[in-house]
Amino acid sequence: MQWLTSTPVVTQSKNALRAFVLLTAYMLLSTACGISEGDLLATTAPSNDTAFDDGNDGFDTAVPDADIPEAAVGLDQGGAVAVQLSGGQVDLSLDRFDIDCSDEGLGTDETVFFAVAHVVVDGNLGALCFGESSPTLIRSWETLAAITPPGQLRDLGLFGGFEAGDETGGTTLAFVNTLDDAGTLFQMSINLAEAENYPDELMLTMAHEFSHIFTATSPQIDRFAEPRDCNTYYNGEGCYTDKSVMAEWVRLFWGNGLIDQVDPDQEATVDSGEQRCAANPSFFGAYAASNPEEDFAEAFSAYVFDVPAATNEQEEKLAWIHTQPGLAEFRDRSIAANLGPLDNNFDPCG
Repeated sequence: MQWLTSTPVVTQSKNALRAFVLLTAYMLLSTACGISEGDLLATTAPSNDTAFDDGNDGFDTAVPDADIPEAAVGLDQGGAVAVQLSGGQVDLSLDRFDIDCSDEGLGTDETVFFAVAHVVVDGNLGALCFGESSPTLIRSWETLAAITPPGQLRDLGLFGGFEAGDETGGTTLAFVNTLDDAGTLFQMSINLAEAENYPDELMLTMAHEFSHIFTATSPQIDRFAEPRDCNTYYNGEGCYTDKSVMAEWVRLFWGNGLIDQVDPDQEATVDSGEQRCAANPSFFGAYAASNPEEDFAEAFSAYVFDVPAATNEQEEKLAWIHTQPGLAEFRDRSIAANLGPLDNNFDPCG
């Protein structure tokens, strides 16, 4: 996929001129100070002491490479030099034109009305593509970026803010949806009014919703598999691959016939999970008991913000998440940003 930016590219001739100017400056400085050019260059050379963990944890956490055309490039404060962005930043000069950012394309219906949307380019919040700028939406992005490994933000293509159209929309703090049939790019949308009123709930909800993204990318789910050919769990949109997060979650926590009670085509609601919640203390609320995806998403959000477990069964789920390096990084980032711990306000089960 081609990423389109509004950033000018620094040409080879400009780089050559810059190198000549720098070399001349080194020569003049070394003559004036009595320092050899080699020693002077050594003191200004970049350090190679930075550690980089490139372990494969099953998630796409690759840092954009400067030689890859798709990598996002922004402007420095002077507007003249191309600057490499690693993800999680805000640069309104970044743009893309492969996404429908119209009212209809964003998903406005009788329950939600979109007020604002930005494109996301290589994991960075880019240009405003719909509506008027919203400080609430920018703050929400900054919170999401604080807890999310930058490479994983590359799965987002749009980040929008909506207003509730009725009571149903009013109870939705955030949601995600795919932007293509293959599930390679996603949109996250934030309820602007609720974000202001319930900031802690919004943080939990964004972590919850982002889990629906990283468990729904192509390495995790086969969207072209037929239900009859699925040996793990078919969720109505595809079959989870054998080594996926959700396949393992189902094996560990939805055994003994529990998974057979779930209709993958049924919408997840509090009502659909109420009976399972009443009988099983491992769930973080009745909504979590509606299906495996919501179970994982609620547990994951609790884990990220260090919400204390109310039961031993809840603790088992949190402990398993902690053993997964790609998932544990979210909580590490949350702790570093001082975004937890949060209280356990999930409805009790069991």
